[in-house]
Amino acid sequence: MSYPSDAFLAGHARMRATGAGVRSTFPQHISWAVPLLLMGIVLPSGLQVLIAGAKLTPTRIALILLLMPALAQLLQPTRRLLLSDGLAGTLALAMVGAAAYAAGPQSAFSAVAEALDFVGAYFVARAFVLEPPAVQQFIRLVKAFTAIAICVAVADVLTGHWVVREMVATLMPQPDAIVDDGTSSADGVRAGLRRAIATFDHPILYGVFCSLAAAIVLFSTTSPIERLSWACLCFFGGFLSLSSAAVMGMVLVTSSYAYDRLLCRIPWRWHLLWAGAGMFLVAVTSVTNNPLSWLLSHATLEPQTGFYRLMIWDAVSAQVWQSPLTGAGFVTFGYYLLDRTVDSVWLVTSLHYGVPVTILLIVLNLAAMLPVPGLRSTEIQRGFTIACMVFLFTGLTVHFWNYMWTFWGVCIGVRASLREWQMLGVQDE
Repeated sequence: MSYPSDAFLAGHARMRATGAGVRSTFPQHISWAVPLLLMGIVLPSGLQVLIAGAKLTPTRIALILLLMPALAQLLQPTRRLLLSDGLAGTLALAMVGAAAYAAGPQSAFSAVAEALDFVGAYFVARAFVLEPPAVQQFIRLVKAFTAIAICVAVADVLTGHWVVREMVATLMPQPDAIVDDGTSSADGVRAGLRRAIATFDHPILYGVFCSLAAAIVLFSTTSPIERLSWACLCFFGGFLSLSSAAVMGMVLVTSSYAYDRLLCRIPWRWHLLWAGAGMFLVAVTSVTNNPLSWLLSHATLEPQTGFYRLMIWDAVSAQVWQSPLTGAGFVTFGYYLLDRTVDSVWLVTSLHYGVPVTILLIVLNLAAMLPVPGLRSTEIQRGFTIACMVFLFTGLTVHFWNYMWTFWGVCIGVRASLREWQMLGVQDE
């Protein structure tokens, strides 16, 4: 049974041999938690039931069932709580508190749902995706579900219809669902081709997911042929979305992987990379009159798309700074740029919850990726680090909702769990 990190497996074997670590906290019967956590990849969000006004998707139902067992698992004496755990809990409370303060109970109810989708997913992943068998199961399911999603995407392009989306809409019509008639270049057709959506809510979300899957699989196998095959499959699937965000994510993944391989003998290569990225941002800020305009115009396939997103940033930023600490909550503004088309998770988060919550979300990502002092990160850790970075960077031009918002929480949770496992290995030594 191959695994991407010899050190990871060695730590696992050592803990089992000595009876130390977290062996006793990982009952075998919870192996069903990982499929429940990932089933949103292949089950569209249109499959939902309404209970007292609450929309319950299969993934959200799974999170409700798994959250309390997950918290109980994390509070076991053999587990080690991390800084990111406290930040995640604070994020959930801040989201609900800010929304309630800004727009009342109904807004708070929407914030609870979003907090469950993201923070709940984080804690479930933290609790149950820890030991190597669980991580291996996670990666196998990501591969299998990604392959299914890509097959559906190919059917979308070949038939000219969003096959699964239209099927679900026929069985379970949603009054507030966005209907595409195929004439919109932004959502339905681009360059004469139907943009693939697979089982996701938008072609952009599907395309970004393929780049995330590529980051995970590239760093999760020791077989060059298998690595190349899965990477090509993910990139092919992502290109079917005809999305600039997908291309951006793929460029970030491939360049990071190539950088890691070329400079594998240099232990401080990642510190150098982060320093270079910081210098790049400083240079863009210093040289250009409008750094944001430069970034958005160069991060999209079509220049007009970048300028349209810049117009959204200007409109939403003006609204955000009217209430920067708590946001406006979940309200209707009566302006389409604010109510329907905010194409940035950072803008949407600031608009709903305020700037402090947005900063807290960024810090949570960074805290989960902190290195363990004295140890080098494993390959699989680097894979999930890259996945989190793809979320952070593409969030400039993409708003994540439904399962992609949940999957972000899952990726952060898994990355934090890998960090905990490494820390427990050091403690065992």
